[in-house]
Amino acid sequence: MNEAEVDAMVEPVVESRHRWLVGLLGLEPGDRVLDLGCGTGSSLRFMVPSLRGGLAVGVDLVSEVLRDAADALMAAGRTSMVRADLKRALPFAAASFDRAFCHNVLEVLPDPQLVLREAYRVLRPGGRFLLGHSDYGTLVFASEDVALTRRLVQAYGDTQQDWMDAVDPAMGRRLPEVVGRSPFALVDVQAATVLNRRFQPGELGYGYAHNLVRALRGSGAASADELDGWLAGLRRLDERGAFLFSLNDYAVVCERPL
Repeated sequence: MNEAEVDAMVEPVVESRHRWLVGLLGLEPGDRVLDLGCGTGSSLRFMVPSLRGGLAVGVDLVSEVLRDAADALMAAGRTSMVRADLKRALPFAAASFDRAFCHNVLEVLPDPQLVLREAYRVLRPGGRFLLGHSDYGTLVFASEDVALTRRLVQAYGDTQQDWMDAVDPAMGRRLPEVVGRSPFALVDVQAATVLNRRFQPGELGYGYAHNLVRALRGSGAASADELDGWLAGLRRLDERGAFLFSLNDYAVVCERPL
């Protein structure tokens, strides 16, 4: 599931994830903040109220997503949407931002270090960079068939979908290593678990389960009967109040040294 699809989820757990991540940025009035891979602007929405006279800039490759973000943030404050490819140098001057943010993007890029090098370049000395990522190896579905669920989750994490340039289901747990290979100074590492108890449209677990089935259908990792039966089992669990979905999110706070 790409980040735009996750942003479309309506349940409170999705908003709480963005609120938690943005809180780690330590935003101050007047800050200029850059969101790398902003999607539909779900994180930017929580940044803008703290800036009071600053500027929030969202970067994404997909024009339609940027238009959605601009529409959603129209009345929020000073924002700007920029179309740019994170596989290339950013179109910003050196030391032009106070804070930078990047969530659930590194896994799909062929060179994650390029993003860190560019974030380092556009941040002022002392500027803070927040890297967040879900760890898809920690996807948990309560299920009637634990062995099948384990096989499906592993195959899903290893599947490079059409919109991905790379795949790394363990990127969440690798964030400290990724930062350690960059010029940034590591400040803090945090973790949070998103938890979902209903298997209904608009809920995060429902979205991930259906995206898993779409990604694996026809891949050879599971038969159509296995995939359809797995979804039917999740619906039965929901009917008796036994459905559970969870996923670990990791966040690394780092700074450009003075």
